[in-house]
Amino acid sequence: MKRIILIALVVLTGGQVAIAQRSASIDLLRSKEPTDYVWVAAHRSDCVYAPENSLEALEHALYFGSDIIETDARITKDGHIVIMHDYTVDRMTDGKGTISEMTLEEIKKLRLKTNWGGKTSLEVPTLEEYIQLAKGKACLYLDKANYDLPGNEPGTFVRELLKVLEENGALEEAIFVLDWPYEKARKIFGDKLEKVIYCPVIDDKIENLGDYVDEYLEKLKPFAFQFRMETLESETYRMLPKILASGSRAFIAATWDHHTAGHSDNASLFKRPSEGWGWLVAQGFNILETNYQNDLIRFLKSENWR
Repeated sequence: MKRIILIALVVLTGGQVAIAQRSASIDLLRSKEPTDYVWVAAHRSDCVYAPENSLEALEHALYFGSDIIETDARITKDGHIVIMHDYTVDRMTDGKGTISEMTLEEIKKLRLKTNWGGKTSLEVPTLEEYIQLAKGKACLYLDKANYDLPGNEPGTFVRELLKVLEENGALEEAIFVLDWPYEKARKIFGDKLEKVIYCPVIDDKIENLGDYVDEYLEKLKPFAFQFRMETLESETYRMLPKILASGSRAFIAATWDHHTAGHSDNASLFKRPSEGWGWLVAQGFNILETNYQNDLIRFLKSENWR
């Protein structure tokens, strides 16, 4: 499949090249075909050179060549879904307030700040705006999906996200990373559990972790699992051979030391890439979330993993 992607690059030119490559990477992610291709997930879009989770940050992430855009969804008082990490607008905009207590009109009047507090003319984007820009080019990994507004039954927010994704023809390009037991995921997602890219979390904090993993492998055969391992002595790390043997991808957030047993972005940048990103790929992790997508992609290309 990697050869197919490369052939597509040869026969196309200009902007068409990037779109063809990224579309092929989405199809490859949804398959279980063995590959040495490594997918890159951009944390909060581009959170280094643009205000995190802004449309500008998304444009940067797509330009750099990210396959997956990790972003954060929140729901407004009047039921619209906006893209912001925090539950308030205080840190990233020129206003103040709790998103769930504000209308979309109120939020759209605000302007985003840079990651260092400077002023911009950028608005808080909606999920629809994110989908319009990313569709066909990269998957959207919707974080914060497990949060619900007080007074709503569990799973309400996920159902709202699924509704917007379906209306915009983006279900198959959406990634959900959750630590829910299989039965809860099945109840809330219904038949859409197979349509989205559902990634169960593997973490030592999950009760009866081995049974939890086995049930997902038997009943869903997920496209990927996301690992969160503090040490190499963790039960989570010992699950890696089983996951790889099943044909599922192994997803890990290099953004955090405590998810990677220290083999993170920090190790990659302040020591050497082989101690962070290179170590993770050598272990079998082939979806890497990062704050430094441009650096990671350059490294992966130098190692023929892209």
